[in-house]
Amino acid sequence: MVWYALECVDDAIDATRAFLLPVDRHRWLKLAVVVFFLSGGSGVSSLPNTSFNFSVGSVDFDFGGEELPTGQISLSEFVDRFLEPLLPLVVGLAIVFATIGLLFTLVGSIMEFVLVDSLRTESVSVRAKFREHVGGGLALFAFRLLLGLVVFGVIGGLAFLLVVPALGNDAQVLVAVAAIVPVAVVVGIAAALVHGFTTDFVVPTMIHDDRGLRSAWGRFWPVLRDDLGQFALYVLVRFALTLGVGIVAGIAISIAGVVVGVPFVVVGGVAFLGTGGTLTVGSAVVYGLLVAVYVLLLLAVTAVVQVPLKTFTRYYELLVLGDVDPALDLVAERRAAIRDDPFS
Repeated sequence: MVWYALECVDDAIDATRAFLLPVDRHRWLKLAVVVFFLSGGSGVSSLPNTSFNFSVGSVDFDFGGEELPTGQISLSEFVDRFLEPLLPLVVGLAIVFATIGLLFTLVGSIMEFVLVDSLRTESVSVRAKFREHVGGGLALFAFRLLLGLVVFGVIGGLAFLLVVPALGNDAQVLVAVAAIVPVAVVVGIAAALVHGFTTDFVVPTMIHDDRGLRSAWGRFWPVLRDDLGQFALYVLVRFALTLGVGIVAGIAISIAGVVVGVPFVVVGGVAFLGTGGTLTVGSAVVYGLLVAVYVLLLLAVTAVVQVPLKTFTRYYELLVLGDVDPALDLVAERRAAIRDDPFS
């Protein structure tokens, strides 16, 4: 028995090489735009997490003319005096960031179709394919929102039913949390599988058969049900590939971040020395602009670095789908060319 999840790894590498080499600058830049939105603007989910820890000692802070006491202060008093006045600002920022996140999710949902269609036709036309797949992208966006609401509703509902009544009793809270954690894990895994199969296989089915999302799930479901072993192995291999790709991307982006950051550090150092080590309004503006330009450049470099990695994983998904069900093969010509080539 041939296990497609294993067989298609090498084929995906060969397909990626054939699609991206020799380097076509315009193709890479267009794909970088697609990848940027697929990754939510961050480039990769494997970027190192950075946490900031700070402590307050004898330093006085001025919030609206009031000094923060250096001694003990109750949580309720701290909230009343310092956090409550900032609540409108916090709510406003939360709305802004939530709106930006939803817009990125919407555009990223459409870009899922753009990337698959680009690999299917072996041509990249972002604007034309974006317009062509707006309907499918909207359906995927709505599905993702609904799935997220279901997960949040289940876990949040359990927390409301079990944890809230137990507040004030530490032992009961711990028991309630212990009861919720296994359910949250199961629900999270189930949601991840549904989301993954939808993105990896249902989206290509929508493109191949020109179906809506619900109809495409109906078309894909018998394929999944009849070859559970193939797809179970796919999940394991795909998880391993995700880890590997994330490590490679993280290393590449870290190196790129250092290389791109060197000139900004030099310019910032010169500006710092030029002001005698003091922070003025002018120097603060300069530092802010340097940081903003650096972040934008790093995002652009990150997207370019991600192009071959994202292309590889998408080819892998399409190759597995086409092997399991040849009637849903979107890359049949590329597959045949790779497997007929004795040097691949």
